[in-house]
Amino acid sequence: MANVTPGYTFTGTTDPITYTKLNLLGQPTVSIGNDEVTSSMIASSVTLESPSVTGGLTVSSGGVTVTAGGITLGSGTPINMAATTETFGGTIALSFDATKGNTRIINCTSSTNATINAATVPAAGYILIIRFSTDGTASNAITFGTNFKDTGTYNLNSINHWYTATFVSDGTYLIEVCRSGGAS
Repeated sequence: MANVTPGYTFTGTTDPITYTKLNLLGQPTVSIGNDEVTSSMIASSVTLESPSVTGGLTVSSGGVTVTAGGITLGSGTPINMAATTETFGGTIALSFDATKGNTRIINCTSSTNATINAATVPAAGYILIIRFSTDGTASNAITFGTNFKDTGTYNLNSINHWYTATFVSDGTYLIEVCRSGGAS
């Protein structure tokens, strides 16, 4: 049951009600138990001061930004530990949003040259892993264009192999950290 503090316990129908007894001049604190409120009882556009969530938080509305412990997550925050397959072609444009993840899979075909561009750069510290696979024709030459700082053309010369390039963002550029030879 909800409690109001400070409060007054009325003793019956003969006890007069006054503003002092109701504490109308003070700032009452209302304590509500965990099982006393349901989501249907909460109005929309509610502002909470310093809320504490101990049982987890689920936000189902688009465009929400969550800040906790100095970390801000929003609709543009890429999720790590997820992979997205990018379409292979002469130009491969990477974008970074909450649905993409930090690993990109690019299946190379037909001995083609490709340039990878990133129109925007994620926040400093973001790690981008690009995994390439070659088909039976190989000889793919990959260059990194807009917003990349890299060590040059990445030649994927072995057929049916896997290659990996890793970049770390400094907030301005995606800077190459390493690249692998062909794994079979």
